[in-house]
Amino acid sequence: MPEPADRFDPATVAAQWDAAAEAYDRVQASGGDVYRYRLFGPAHVALCGEVRGLTVLDLGCGNGYLARELAARGARVTGVDISPNQIAHARRREAAAPLGIHYRVMDAARTAREFPPASFDLVTACLSLQDMPDPPAAIRGAFHVLQPGGRFVFSITHPCTDTPYRAWERDESGEKVALKIARYFRRGPFLYRWGSQQAGYQFATTALHATLSDWFRWVLDAGFRVRAVEEPEPSPDVVAACPDLYDATLVPTFLLLDLDKPEPTRPA
Repeated sequence: MPEPADRFDPATVAAQWDAAAEAYDRVQASGGDVYRYRLFGPAHVALCGEVRGLTVLDLGCGNGYLARELAARGARVTGVDISPNQIAHARRREAAAPLGIHYRVMDAARTAREFPPASFDLVTACLSLQDMPDPPAAIRGAFHVLQPGGRFVFSITHPCTDTPYRAWERDESGEKVALKIARYFRRGPFLYRWGSQQAGYQFATTALHATLSDWFRWVLDAGFRVRAVEEPEPSPDVVAACPDLYDATLVPTFLLLDLDKPEPTRPA
């Protein structure tokens, strides 16, 4: 269960993800992050659609997972992340298998200050916005740097099921059967502890819980239009191959939004 966080500012977030970077990269390299590789990751890539030839900005890129997926499909990608150690891992992977990705250390809340207006065709944020102290600023920045008609595709943990209180109810065999949630309207930063001694890694990061209406207000206030909303569900074949994903068939675990920046209205 997450704990209320005392501090949630750019310096704290950078330090937390710097400390987590080695373990985070190692788990991804091992293929152990099955939710990323078999659920929200493929869904996010699919929602981006055809990206060949597009200029793409990936906000909160971490070690470059989504940046690599889109660059491999022909996009010209810039990835930014607040954590220098995460960017170091992304650059190491780029050096080992070049895809032409440019990475820089940057707080996504500064996007509108760091990039010219209308400089990208597509902006993405793969499960990163809820880890930022100021998601509305990052969303407004995405709008600023997009060309008219450009799109912003992002994924977050589902605000309706990733609540400050959540506990699985299990049957006699220990199998999950229902999710109990509460404190949905208790907005704010919470400290999440990852891994265990048994898993071979442990770290803690802070993330923001906001309501579904908060997220839609932020994107609409920024000026975006909503093209699509998706809640990925693993197929039976995926669950058979990755039984840990069974819980994602019971409740929505992730939320994906496909937004666009309207073209200017021409005078009649």
